Amino acid sequence: MKRHGHGESFLRKVIKESAKIKKIATWYNQVPNLFWSFLNFTPLGYFCFSIMDLQWLYILLAISLLAGFLPHSFFDAIQLSQTTSFYKKIGIRVIKKYTQDGDLINQFIRRKFPQYRIFDNNSSIQKHLNKAYSIEKIHFIMFLFFLLTSIYALTQGYVWWAVIITINNLVFNLYPNFLQQYNRLRLRHLMKSNL
Repeated sequence: MKRHGHGESFLRKVIKESAKIKKIATWYNQVPNLFWSFLNFTPLGYFCFSIMDLQWLYILLAISLLAGFLPHSFFDAIQLSQTTSFYKKIGIRVIKKYTQDGDLINQFIRRKFPQYRIFDNNSSIQKHLNKAYSIEKIHFIMFLFFLLTSIYALTQGYVWWAVIITINNLVFNLYPNFLQQYNRLRLRHLMKSNL
């Protein structure tokens, strides 16, 4: 009976430790989220609420939000390549270092918790695959909104604002979408190798 008690105690300790690591990882992952959001939403927010006609803001936002109804098959269809080497050539590994669940965050967590793993079975890989679709969908909605806003700025004669919003769109939305496409390829390869 004592052995059984020790086994349950050890299991509880492992579960508690795992929950603690996940909680810490969630907090650490908010750092790049907040940094990139502040950097990119600040100029966009200023333009939208100080310069843009509010009626156009609502119209462009409504059009962009329609992309939220797009199925996974749409994102599969617009995937740039079926090989990870293509994404590496366009610099996706550099972007991957500085994002949520990126290389720097994971290295930092593993220094404190060497047992930390993002994936431990096909179920967790599938969960991350679904997450990759969700993140790409969110960034695609924002990509459309940034794009439409930059077109609006250009048509209204705000050329520099159009340039700033377009650059932010490339960094904050287009490349993160490419990163999710790259991640999906890697995750599917992992699933196949685990079968």
